[in-house]
Amino acid sequence: MNNKFVKTITSLTVAALLVGTAPAYVLAEEAATVTAIEQQAEQSIVHFINASKPSSLSSMITYIANPNVYEKDGVTYLRVDVQQVYDVKITVEGKEGVKAAEYDTTVIDRSGKEQQVTYFTLDYALSDASKAIEAEASYFVPGFFTEPQSHDIYIMINNDVEAALKELAVLLPQAQAVAEPSKGLAAAITKAEAANSYLTEKAELEKAVEQLRTAFAEEPIATPVHYVNESDPSKLSAMGSYLANAKTYKKDGTAYLRVDVQQSYDVKVLVEGKEGTKVAEYETTINGRTGPQQVTYFTFDYALSNINEVLEASASYFVPGVFEEPQSHDIKLVIGEDVEASKAKLLKAIAAAETVAEPSESLKAAIAEANSNNSYLRSNAELVAATRALIEQTKAELSFTDLSSHWAKNAITSAVATGIATGYPDGSFKPDQYITRAEFTKLLVEGLELAASAKALDFTDAASIPQWAQSSVQAAVSAEVITGYQDGSFRSDGQLTRAEMAVMITKALDLELEAAEALTFNDADSIPSYAKERVATAVKHGLIQGLSQERFGANENATRAQAVSIILRAAEQQ
Repeated sequence: MNNKFVKTITSLTVAALLVGTAPAYVLAEEAATVTAIEQQAEQSIVHFINASKPSSLSSMITYIANPNVYEKDGVTYLRVDVQQVYDVKITVEGKEGVKAAEYDTTVIDRSGKEQQVTYFTLDYALSDASKAIEAEASYFVPGFFTEPQSHDIYIMINNDVEAALKELAVLLPQAQAVAEPSKGLAAAITKAEAANSYLTEKAELEKAVEQLRTAFAEEPIATPVHYVNESDPSKLSAMGSYLANAKTYKKDGTAYLRVDVQQSYDVKVLVEGKEGTKVAEYETTINGRTGPQQVTYFTFDYALSNINEVLEASASYFVPGVFEEPQSHDIKLVIGEDVEASKAKLLKAIAAAETVAEPSESLKAAIAEANSNNSYLRSNAELVAATRALIEQTKAELSFTDLSSHWAKNAITSAVATGIATGYPDGSFKPDQYITRAEFTKLLVEGLELAASAKALDFTDAASIPQWAQSSVQAAVSAEVITGYQDGSFRSDGQLTRAEMAVMITKALDLELEAAEALTFNDADSIPSYAKERVATAVKHGLIQGLSQERFGANENATRAQAVSIILRAAEQQ
């Protein structure tokens, strides 16, 4: 359903057609000439508004075309073309319109086919065109309804609020998402919510939007800030541990950074050579080096010359008995862009490239270039580009002794170059070797970047889970990707079946389940009942294929090649 309908008398003719159970906009290919209006029509903007939700337009606009307004003998009239499919009727202020013309036109429906429809051109006398006008629209679809369906509508003329409502649709949810808004922002939100309507006069709506825009800009909002080590920008400064709750806001055209500075060891922070303005002070408990510790924080505001640039800063501290004078660290501030995830991917790609046994000069150069880009001073776009370039060069040089003609060679080299899979020390990958439950869990968590978890594992055999897989199993359990067996075990060294693999991957992607009846494999009956919908879903989304067109092989063990392939396909669908 189109959510916008603003027409002027100079607009192209638009026709609409109700197809099936839902109306849809269609463009008139041509329209017949109607009787000319003797009086010159004024260029008008007309909104047909949902009476129960005035921040939205009525769905009945689908049936209406070419609205305009004209004057005759001191009376203002609304002239509109009303589509006659499904016996559409429009009443304005309780009165039907006077038919001025009728025409047929060819429209294009949703299926792309041409269809003839009829429009009646109707005139409605208005009591007061400067206010909201009450109207009603009805239609009847035989076979779908037993009686006509009606919708209450308001009509507003020449209240050009589209731009303000469009801005409000973006700004209001952002402001509403602020966890603890200030009184000023809360008041602006309340006013904007009340004004968020096609019935609000343009000047009043624009004033509410401006007040919300100003209040939101002046509200300190949590913002990603990297405190970067001056001498090694691939690392964060140790002084970051003394800083908390970074926020930004703008006031009177100046951007500000607000940050809480821990007062242990007389910590002082300068931004662009200037001290901050203290705006608050509080005490809290933190986990110190020796356990819980009560500390004081001062909240400072720092005026910034350009929030979009890398900013110079410094931090100093003094530990009596350890140093004879304050220690100082130069810092680079990067505000507004969190590059941690992109840096992590680049580091994984670098580590993978460094495993190539005999790297060419091109790969050595690519690794060096990637290392130079491993910096918090780089943007996400720059880090992603550097990662992709290195992966492509690594893929070109990866060589496993048992992959030369394997069907999964491309997928395997991509996974290895990305750093989510590894080969064996003897130069092989062993693509057809069965994969264990622990191995697949690690592959899945790495490939889909599931969030880490410190949740303790309560499997009966948790102690036997290899150390290298512990964190991955914790993440998968926390994400509800794995639950273990009925006896409470995980069986980390057990081989994974193809059905189990389908279950895990569809849970990880949180896909809507497909009906088991969609399975067409001859061996569909052998798929465990708990996995049927999951297998059907994985097949539908192209994550997994049958061993042949007729056979899925649910209870057969999954191979390393199959596992890598399904993980890469899943990553593409995230």
